[in-house]
Amino acid sequence: MLVEKSYKDGCNFIKVNNQNGLELTLCSFGASVYDLQVIDGNNNLESIVLTPKDLNDFKYCTSYYGKSVGRYSGRISDAKCTIDGKTYNLLNNSLNHDSLHGGNDALSFKNFKYKIIKNEKCVKVIFYLLDEAKDLPGVAKIKITYKILANKNEFSCYFEAISDQKTLMNLTNHTYFNLSGNGKRAVLDQYLKLNCNKYTKLDNYLITTSIEDVNQIMDFQKSHRIGKYIADPSLVNHQANGYDHCFIKAKRNVAKIATLHDKKSKRRLTVYTSYPAIVCYSDNYPDDFEFLHDYKISKHHAICLECQFIPNGINMQGQDTGLLEANQKYKQYIRYCFDIK
Repeated sequence: MLVEKSYKDGCNFIKVNNQNGLELTLCSFGASVYDLQVIDGNNNLESIVLTPKDLNDFKYCTSYYGKSVGRYSGRISDAKCTIDGKTYNLLNNSLNHDSLHGGNDALSFKNFKYKIIKNEKCVKVIFYLLDEAKDLPGVAKIKITYKILANKNEFSCYFEAISDQKTLMNLTNHTYFNLSGNGKRAVLDQYLKLNCNKYTKLDNYLITTSIEDVNQIMDFQKSHRIGKYIADPSLVNHQANGYDHCFIKAKRNVAKIATLHDKKSKRRLTVYTSYPAIVCYSDNYPDDFEFLHDYKISKHHAICLECQFIPNGINMQGQDTGLLEANQKYKQYIRYCFDIK
């Protein structure tokens, strides 16, 4: 396996190539997936993720392209949460109402230290950070490890943390996937399957308010086009303007949660996770950037598959709260597997 390192504007980049034609470029800023290239059915190597071409857009844009997200993922209602009877006021950065993806002091906007471990079977790139959040209790040691296999087109992302105080912890990755290759088509004709029988209803601030059985619009238990129902009034007449919903596993102990397939390129992505839920965001508010590999995007040009605990669960009675006890180890993973179908 080939590992290359480079440095630009305070960021370290680590490019890993395996034996099967997978090329993953990671960035220390936000412990991010900066670029990901895999072959298609005709053996063409192309990028399958969205990344702004301008480095400052990548670093500071609040669309979180490829970033690790935390300490919490998703929106927290009223930018407040209560831990052991004490209310914490979080940074308000979403629709002038809520707190999104850890606020403006989030992991996504911090430069991680890193180390590389390499052997004949895999490469591990380990990012680590001491996080002293301004608005949450505890000093937390965060470790995010990317493991890239030598002989399979897959990589895993392991999230680990430990805090000296009880705190909120719900980490994920925010990569935008488009399997067409180099952004040549929107994602609407790609097929999505979710092993999830429930979803979270959203209010007009995109806050998770309740958990419901999937209806026709939200049912991806059988694979179908992402665009099949995306023009339904329940989506387009809502602040979401598409899919931006959390879907909950039908069986918590089953790791496989999602499959994304592009029939034209024949690329297929299968996602496995220890988390109970996945947020699917269909790029409903695209940025007017130029992206790596020289293209611009339109609405619904990609989809985020953000495995995590239920967003706002801490403010929903009886749901996964994402709370981490003091000195307890936080360990979760997401695995991304690619093949040709």
